[in-house]
Amino acid sequence: MDLEQYRDDVARAAEGARDWFFHQYLYAWTAAAADPSAGPGPVLDYWVPPLSVSVDDPDPARAVHGWCTDPDSVLAYLAAQQEPLKAAGYTHTEVPDSRVTAYSSHSAGIEVIWSRRTADNTEIERLAVHFEVRRDGSGAWRVIAIAAHPTGADRIADAFVTVNP
Repeated sequence: MDLEQYRDDVARAAEGARDWFFHQYLYAWTAAAADPSAGPGPVLDYWVPPLSVSVDDPDPARAVHGWCTDPDSVLAYLAAQQEPLKAAGYTHTEVPDSRVTAYSSHSAGIEVIWSRRTADNTEIERLAVHFEVRRDGSGAWRVIAIAAHPTGADRIADAFVTVNP
């Protein structure tokens, strides 16, 4: 294996995952969540079961720790996350900080601070979220795991706890 070429492939994967995430996925998720009459169905083009979900939330109805094993359970999870946002007048998400790490030429981790907001820019909620993404057989990126928790942080470095050996 040519390690220099492989490193270039991994760097391209990081760039591809970043571009897909912020220019396609975020747009589709926002469109589904911001439209009071829209369902979460379009997000199934981006999330694939089995989807690992670990979300801490003060609202027990929105806290999830388990697997969405089929499309219906993914849609149920999405609806539970999006319905309170729709009710609060959600229109858009700002991203104070993010980081994309490619683990291989076909997988990456994406960490973001989501600041979900209304039309007048009032913050509804702020989450620190880690996404695991991978390329499927067609080369398209898909979310395969999500871990999140509420945060007051503006920076990824302040939002997640890291320990070293």
